[in-house]
Amino acid sequence: MILRIIEKYMKHYFFYIITILSIQCFLTSCHALVEDEFPDFAKMPVMNGLLQADSTFRVQVSLTANLTDTAPTYVSNARVIIESLVDTPDTLVYTEKGWYVSARTAKAEASYTCRAEIPNLPTISAQTTIPAQTEIDSIAYIDLVGRDEEGDKISSIQFRIRNNATIKSYWSFNLKVKGVYTRHNWETDEMMDTLIVSDKYFYMKAEQDSVLLNEANPLEVFSNSKMKNDQYWVRTYFNEHSGDIGSKDTLVIELKNVDESYYRYVKQYYIYESAQYPSIGQSNQKYPMYSNVKNGLGLFTGLSVTRKEIAAKELAPNP
Repeated sequence: MILRIIEKYMKHYFFYIITILSIQCFLTSCHALVEDEFPDFAKMPVMNGLLQADSTFRVQVSLTANLTDTAPTYVSNARVIIESLVDTPDTLVYTEKGWYVSARTAKAEASYTCRAEIPNLPTISAQTTIPAQTEIDSIAYIDLVGRDEEGDKISSIQFRIRNNATIKSYWSFNLKVKGVYTRHNWETDEMMDTLIVSDKYFYMKAEQDSVLLNEANPLEVFSNSKMKNDQYWVRTYFNEHSGDIGSKDTLVIELKNVDESYYRYVKQYYIYESAQYPSIGQSNQKYPMYSNVKNGLGLFTGLSVTRKEIAAKELAPNP
């Protein structure tokens, strides 16, 4: 009787061992298969730089990374030069993590060419023009423009910009709210007045707006290709649950007049991000990212910033 029990036990034990070995073999095979899908590739140089009017030069140089890499390979031995017609050539100084900097500041309405010479790799280069600032000449806050499907109040913040129809222009903007709030300071264990600046959530609607109907998402990045007048009202919307503007707060409109390369990159990046979670046969394909860098990848672009602040109590009436 005991021998039969042992024999039965050994059969189950033998089956258990075979099952475990089979699973390990299967997992090992899958692991090898996944590794084979990410072979080594020839690395390319990457240059990224955002020149902002009245700010110092900053350019990053690196190499493309594989999916298995935790970070790109930063280039520390490049020779990075920025040239323009408004100043002498400027050789940038390396700091850390691929960043090359200069004390010289960029100027609005100037064109810049950046060149990075990397040992044993082709020289990469790119060009950008920093647009002039755009005037914001009027702001309005409309407390009630309608209600959504659930009956919540919809409000609107609107501002008017100047447009020069003789040149191509591109803009990007965001809204911020700043105010002084009483908060607990954990270091001193006291209540203190603190200046807090936060992003204001909003959305835009194309509706009958010919400018926005011509734009791909995101709508807060737009051009003047369909503007017919020398001025344009930018209209933003938000519901009552996305946060009101307090009576003592200040609304900050941050309007960026950007180079065309910035505009094209952001539009394409939105398409790229929309395909982050693919489902075979049901999602968009992954698009290659826009780049204006010759002999490499990346983005070298420019912008100027206009900031308009207005106290909430001083907002203009409905235009």
